[in-house]
Amino acid sequence: MSRNEAAAVSGNRKWHSKSRTGCQSCKTRKIKCDEERPSCRNCLKRSLQCGFLQRVDHPHPAQAPVNLQLELLHHYTVSTCYTLASDPQVRDVFRVLVPQMGFETDYILNGILALSAIHLARFNPSRHDDLIEHATEYHAVSLSKGLPLVSNITPQNCSSLFIFALLTLFYNLARPRGSDTMLILENGVVPEWLYLLRGIDGLRRAEETLMNSPVWIIAHETQRSEDFWLEHSPQPNKPLDELEARIRKDLSDEQHAPTVLILIDAISKLRRSYTFRDDPNFKNDDKMRGLYQWLFEMGDDYLWLLKGGNNEALCVLAYFVVLVRELEKCWWMEGWAIHLIRRIHSVVNDKYRIWIRWPMEEIGWVPETPMRQTVGDL
Repeated sequence: MSRNEAAAVSGNRKWHSKSRTGCQSCKTRKIKCDEERPSCRNCLKRSLQCGFLQRVDHPHPAQAPVNLQLELLHHYTVSTCYTLASDPQVRDVFRVLVPQMGFETDYILNGILALSAIHLARFNPSRHDDLIEHATEYHAVSLSKGLPLVSNITPQNCSSLFIFALLTLFYNLARPRGSDTMLILENGVVPEWLYLLRGIDGLRRAEETLMNSPVWIIAHETQRSEDFWLEHSPQPNKPLDELEARIRKDLSDEQHAPTVLILIDAISKLRRSYTFRDDPNFKNDDKMRGLYQWLFEMGDDYLWLLKGGNNEALCVLAYFVVLVRELEKCWWMEGWAIHLIRRIHSVVNDKYRIWIRWPMEEIGWVPETPMRQTVGDL
């Protein structure tokens, strides 16, 4: 099913405007370019060298006082790194090896400083805005240096890019969120970090090198969880079964058949991630991998339904929010569950609000006041 067909079956208006100044790669392939810098998402997703990367002026390193950089690096090594994993060996990788990699690779060092600044801002209200500003600058520099390499993953850079992807993930989960941000949608567009994480699958081509690198512990645990996610047989899940039944009943006519297949596929994959939630033997690290495995595996057609404001697709996302709630003991996930369910509740049509009653109750959220927004507000 093509993207245009997916958009059509969603029954909503087109979400994009026409591009007139896209990158050369998209023009050659005659496809819509989102004109994101330093790399458009089409090129990033397909691991192509984006024409923008050849023209972009890389930002200069953040002009912060040297003592601030030292403070941020110190804060990372004595505090932030301990929050990124529960397994002692994985924590040691973040505490010892990642800073060492940062001394040799500037996009990792800037990623460390960006994440540390956001973490430190939580404990310094008087410095909050200044630290967030510096975090934004460090992150921009990190992206400008790291993103161009994603289209050319090699045995030499795969370990660094793997850490780059993780730091980017943590940063984007922890940074201040706008009122219209929906984690995997931002202003109606799939955010850059999600395309980065999905595109980083090219690391699998260098898996042997990665497994023999200093960061092999993180990669090994990630691979172990991914293998389990793909191979296990999920147990029946009553709330998800009921959601699937509602979708099949509501979209029973033949013209909606392609949409139903997309939605059922997303629910089927969500069942696999729910296994990490429902089994008490899994630790927080496993639950985190279960959560972002769904982000890796969800189909592009499902993303396009979300972009079009498809009500059923938004309901599926509401059930994903329950997994988010499980991880809010991690500081970089705090507040996401309520934020997401509030946004979903505000944009779905009235009849679908009863569909998301279970996830609303599961995370303990009650609407403050009746509110209705349009799909365009996404």
